[in-house]
Amino acid sequence: MAIVKRRVDRRIQRTRQILQQAFKDIVRVKGFAATSIQEITERANVNRGTFYLHFADKYMLTEAVVRELFRQELARSLPAAPGWDRQSLQLLIQAVLECLEGKYRHQPRPLFALAEVAPLVERAMHEELTELILTWLKQARRVEPHACMPLAGIARVVGWAIFGPALQWSQEPMTATSVEMATMILLVIMEGVAVPELAPA
Repeated sequence: MAIVKRRVDRRIQRTRQILQQAFKDIVRVKGFAATSIQEITERANVNRGTFYLHFADKYMLTEAVVRELFRQELARSLPAAPGWDRQSLQLLIQAVLECLEGKYRHQPRPLFALAEVAPLVERAMHEELTELILTWLKQARRVEPHACMPLAGIARVVGWAIFGPALQWSQEPMTATSVEMATMILLVIMEGVAVPELAPA
């Protein structure tokens, strides 16, 4: 029974990979808006029913492709056994900055081309980042969940603490290098922000 399930799982994975590759090939040539499900299925040599078994639409397919590419990009930048420590976090932040810099090149979000899917792409990247941070937090024995916030909540906050500034930095004229920006973000995450209390008037 387990062998049959493994074969089915491999077949599903292979079909998804074929559809994703067909999608990437067509988008490179025609752009996202002009890419149709019909073209994707023809290129992948599968029928439309098979497509809909795996993806609800091309937006869901886009999300799967983005998450996979982002996962690979991060994996290339991280040490062999990354975890919740300063070195891994510094490399993770640096990788996110460089990935977004490659996407926006310190220009505002485009009003054409991928503008319609930019929010989807950004959400998929942020979710992937948050899942990775949550995995690290769960593996770190010394990180205790707060009574008022579970690890998933902490991971979400840390994910935004990385992704938000990185996204903004990637779309503005460069005022700090990616290394400087990564160091600033890491410092806020690891040390917090100590603001002296105002004296009463």
